[in-house]
Amino acid sequence: MASLNTLTLLGAETVGRSYGGGMLKLEPREADRLPVPAPALVTDNATALASIHPGVRDALARGHLLGAVRLVDDVLLSHALGVTDTARASLVDAHARLTARRVARCANAASTVSGR
Repeated sequence: MASLNTLTLLGAETVGRSYGGGMLKLEPREADRLPVPAPALVTDNATALASIHPGVRDALARGHLLGAVRLVDDVLLSHALGVTDTARASLVDAHARLTARRVARCANAASTVSGR
């Protein structure tokens, strides 16, 4: 659950590979380069992470990945690491831009193939 944070998602966009349909795939060597929370950070914040687990689970069950990420970001990025609201907003924006770029590239490729 701790890996559901904006920094890890941004890392996935930068190290992963984009395939048809806009799918993002991480090969094992690429996944090794993902920025994931250190075990000590997770351990130190285990109680706070456990307290948001129901909300994260519910957000994911409703298909709201970014809602789940926001909850984890509150605990790990803002509270534990002291990332400012401005810096956090920059990370969220960077992730959104890279995701949109990947999806748009897929849509452009699909329209080229279909002759549109």
